Amino acid sequence: MSKQFTKKEIRRLSYRWSWNRSLAWNYEKMMTAGYMTTMLPVIDKLYQDDPEGRRKAFETHSVFFNCEPNLTNIILGMDIAIEEEMGADGLDTVAGIKASLMGPFAGIGDTLFTSVLATIFGSIAVTTALDGSYFGIVLWEIWLFFVMFGLRPYLMQLGYTQGIKLVTTLSGKLNQITQAASVLGIMVVGSMVASLVKVKFGTLTIMGTEFDLQTKLFDAIMPKFGAVLIVALCYWILGKIGMKSSRLILMIMALAILCSFLGILVP
Repeated sequence: MSKQFTKKEIRRLSYRWSWNRSLAWNYEKMMTAGYMTTMLPVIDKLYQDDPEGRRKAFETHSVFFNCEPNLTNIILGMDIAIEEEMGADGLDTVAGIKASLMGPFAGIGDTLFTSVLATIFGSIAVTTALDGSYFGIVLWEIWLFFVMFGLRPYLMQLGYTQGIKLVTTLSGKLNQITQAASVLGIMVVGSMVASLVKVKFGTLTIMGTEFDLQTKLFDAIMPKFGAVLIVALCYWILGKIGMKSSRLILMIMALAILCSFLGILVP
């Protein structure tokens, strides 16, 4: 069966999803309105002579949907391919695919794009900005444009071309990519801690004897021990109920001022 949607049309649908994905977002159905409005041109084209199929398509795409925006392009592409091939008879299959994939794809996508890649490119932008260079922010914008205009249309085209068989062929590869990116992300975060978090211990006086904590103790154990300690402390505190990042920042500022006053920390 020949495809009814060209690459140009699929690319436009991907852009449409990028613009509409948070349209009328709400806690009841979350991204449902964005998904529905993205599919409107598809519904108009496939069900123009089938009022009953059109009604069923609207019902199918009106159910709850929430997923990571980038990998949703794959689900949309598969949806279009199935409805194109099977018409209204394939809408039950589409509903099953949406329900079964949005959870796993959300987990994989949030880890890969939100946690890992955003951290990597964000850390480069911050580090270069501290050095007075514009390269980081330019790289960040290039990354955003690549995701918007390169990656998302490719993922939707992939879902549209492969259809339902993509579920089995892509799952293992996505897990491998996620694992590799997670390892890279951890390395980047470790580098950020060592490069950007500055903690230097002062000199402690015991029974009239001065003892340089930083040189004599912590540099011998781990040169960046203070940075690791403060980051680990922040991570632990953030896991506590009722703790917010803004409150944690104020706590760290107060702790730094107190430790500086007591001579435990020095500039």
